Amino acid sequence: MSKVWTLAITTLREMLREKIFFVVIVIAVLMIALSFLLGALSFAEQRKILADFGFLAVQIALLGISLFSGSYIIAKEVEKQTCLLILSRPVSRNQFILGKVFGVMALNTLLVSLLAVVLSFLLGVWGDSKQWLSFFEICLSLWAEAAVILVFAMWFSLLVRPVLALSAGIVYFLLAHWLGDLAFFASKSKEDLFIKIVEGLHWIVPNFYRMNWKSAYFLQEGLPLKDVTWMIAHTTGWFILLVLLTNFAFRRKDIV
Repeated sequence: MSKVWTLAITTLREMLREKIFFVVIVIAVLMIALSFLLGALSFAEQRKILADFGFLAVQIALLGISLFSGSYIIAKEVEKQTCLLILSRPVSRNQFILGKVFGVMALNTLLVSLLAVVLSFLLGVWGDSKQWLSFFEICLSLWAEAAVILVFAMWFSLLVRPVLALSAGIVYFLLAHWLGDLAFFASKSKEDLFIKIVEGLHWIVPNFYRMNWKSAYFLQEGLPLKDVTWMIAHTTGWFILLVLLTNFAFRRKDIV
């Protein structure tokens, strides 16, 4: 594991030097500031607007890092053949992939921590233990969601060009959030083929629509323990599956 952590730290340092990281931070901070200003215009809805836009900013920031990193980080190493220098040492391809994954996840952890501190102060959740727990669980769900998208984009980048992997990651993310609506429309349409397709999608796409908690309502009311437990188990299962697929694809890829 020491080799994996060394690669992860190296990846984290490389990512911190990338301009995309600072662009994402600026966009997220601007969105949080905008939500604060919009909330100030309507005192009755101030906290609701701040929570909705604030959590959305965190989600977009994590998604941006995951999609761009996952789509290009391995492809860039293969194209420039810099990965050969690492793999020529006693480092396996599986360790190389895990190092890259954990490095980007460490960056996402740093990002969500910074944004969460800012947003938590603006929302004033520090004095309420129940709301602080809800706030943490919502941020955790966004972080876990980003981890799944990261590995999906990384896996797909080994099969197609990075720009196609980026597009596929966006579609995958949107589809994972639209499954609930698709299931509703399928039941209303009463078309057997449509219903079967949607049922099949529930098995090949993460059910992110069941984790749509980024709102003032869930921050105030809290999250059921069974839903949080399901979220952790569901995202962990998808993460492990996609890591295995990524390792398999990288072992079969000709990088010479």
